[in-house]
Parts: sequence; structure tokens; C-alpha cells
Amino acid sequence: MTRLYQAEQQTLTLGFVPLLDAAPLIVAKELGLFAAQGLNVTLQREASWASIRDKVAFGVLDGAQVIAPLPLASSLGLGAAAVPMTTALVLSSGGNAITLSTPLLQQLDLDPALLPCPLASGKALQQYLQQVPQRQQPLRLATVSPYSCHHYQLHYWLSTAGISPRQVEVIGVAPAAMTAQLASDAIDGFCVGEPWSSLAQLSGHGSIVTSCDQLWHNWQEKVFAVSQQFADNQPQCYQALLTALLHACHWLQDVQSNSDKTTQLWHWLVQPQYLALADSGLTSSRLFNPVIPQAFFGAALNMPWRSQGAFMLQQMRNLQQWQGPLNHPLLQQVYRPDLYRQVAANLGFSTPATDSRLEGDGGLNGDGSRFSDGLLFGFNNS
Repeated sequence: MTRLYQAEQQTLTLGFVPLLDAAPLIVAKELGLFAAQGLNVTLQREASWASIRDKVAFGVLDGAQVIAPLPLASSLGLGAAAVPMTTALVLSSGGNAITLSTPLLQQLDLDPALLPCPLASGKALQQYLQQVPQRQQPLRLATVSPYSCHHYQLHYWLSTAGISPRQVEVIGVAPAAMTAQLASDAIDGFCVGEPWSSLAQLSGHGSIVTSCDQLWHNWQEKVFAVSQQFADNQPQCYQALLTALLHACHWLQDVQSNSDKTTQLWHWLVQPQYLALADSGLTSSRLFNPVIPQAFFGAALNMPWRSQGAFMLQQMRNLQQWQGPLNHPLLQQVYRPDLYRQVAANLGFSTPATDSRLEGDGGLNGDGSRFSDGLLFGFNNS
């Protein structure tokens, strides 16, 4: 790969949380794609998204794989002091799932053959909660952060099923701790990224009741984010990082159908400094769960859609985390499709012509988003 930029800073530290969709950073490191752009990158494993947020904000990390709503939440000052962040690249789509504990599932009137299914599982849970309204404790479900797609997808599933927020308690748990919390009966279910749902199912402690791709199809999940200060002060370095990462996403395009690539990726992910899967019980053949779609590359997939950012703002409003207009000017600061187009063009990849789209209609080529309840969300902040 040709070196395209003269980075102002060559030595960098990037953060990630041990999840399957950290793969673009790991591939860019292990394949030498960062090095090809003149960058000496250290990848630093973090336990939680709060840690990632704070370390990017204070410059301890130069950038990171982050949950998609985090740059917007950080710029708005939600959950911590406001620190402007920006993203020009979506790293992955899908990969999340809602898993319920085995003891809870045994109490639901739900045919396992129907799973995974958002409608069937939601209806069964709603009927169960109606029948046992006097539980000593509310149903306890976990997500990785209150400002995550996991959190919004879980609430979307509950709302679509007619389950009131008062009937459940939603708490925060770090991704790697989810399975242990489920096994100890500390929680009744969770929404998390892979491989933790697969590991819970493999261990017998829970079962996947819906993939979040069934709820929000073709939706951004992880993005690469930096502080606005970093983007402003080191534009060449930022674009060099984006170039290496987009190239890594392209390498991952066919990883699920290419056994050689799957084996190679497994060899990297299993290492202790990355996902540390050697003693997990997972194998390379089970790395990708067929019921939990996961994707890394596509002209529309890697696009930081401002319409999806506006939809995130709506979810924040729905849960009373924030009040304000959906056409907030921060959308143009946080989401940089112009930089994405520039980097993609240099690599010979096509990109969408618009910064926003109608969310929910599926798109002309099937690469648009869809919602399980048929919602259409129109927005234009170009």
C-alpha cells in the first residue's frame, strides 16, 4: 500500500475493548498497514467504554475503536465533561445480540425454534412480565454503556414489545464481564457485542433471543474516533490512520467466507494482548456466529452517516438523556463524511454521494438500514 500522507506524529497509542469488532485495528497492526503509512502504533486494551472515552479525552490515547454514539455523547457532555470528538470512519456494522439467562427462558412461553426473533422473544417476555407483576426485584438487564447502540437497541426491543421501562432495571456492565454476571444470576440478560453472546450460549448460561441486526439492520456499531483537537492539529496523521483502518476493513470484507482469513484472524484475536480467547471454549470455526451478522466493509457501511447520528440523538431524547434539536450543529463536527470520501477515493473505493439518507427503507441495493417495526426516519443535515 502506497504511503499517502506525511504524519505529523509517527508514534501513537490507540485503544480498543476486547470484542470481535476490534478486528480492523488488530488487522491494521498485524498486517503492517499502520507501518505502511509511516505510523508506529501500539494497541492498548481497555476494560470499558468509559475508560476509552476518558483516555481519548485527556490525550492518553490518540484515538480508539469506540461505540458509535460515544463521539456524539462526549461532544454533548453526556456522562462526563464535554470533550469534542469526531469520526470519519465506521469500522463495523452489526455484531450485537440480546441474550437472556437460561433460568428466565425456562419461564417464558417461547418455542426455541422461533429464535432468534425480536417479535417472538419480545412478546414472550412481555406476557411473562404481565403474569408475574409482583416480582421481588425487577428484571435486571445489562448493557455496556448508557450511550451505546446496545442500550438504545435493548430499549427499542422492549418498547416494540410493549414493555415499560418501569418493568426492568437496566445496568451497566463491561463487555468481558457479561457472561460471568449472567452465570452468577446477577443479571437476567444483556445486550453486548460478540463474542460474549456466543460464549454465554456455548456455556449454557443463556441463549440469544434476537440479534440487534434484526432490530436495526445495516447500522453502524463501532467507529474510529479521535478528539477534535487531534483532528485539527494533526490532519495528515489522522488521514493516515483512516487509510490504514479502511484498508483493514477491506481485508475483512470476506473474512467469514474465506477460511484462510478466518484462521489468520483467529490466530491474532486469540492472543492475550487482544481478545485472549485461548481458554474460552470458542474455536476458529465458531468465531462468527451465523445468527449474529457482522460486517466490516462497504461503501455505505463505512460511511459516517449524519442521518444515523440524528437518529442517535432521537434515542437520547426518548430516554431523557438529552433534550435538543435533531439538526444539532454538532452533527457536522462529529461526523466527517468528507474525510471518509477523500480517504476512500485515494484507495479506489466508491462512496455515497450524500451525507444523510432515509433510514429504514433498505436502500436501492439493499445496503440501507431497516427497522424491525418498519420505522422510517428522514433527516437531512448535509
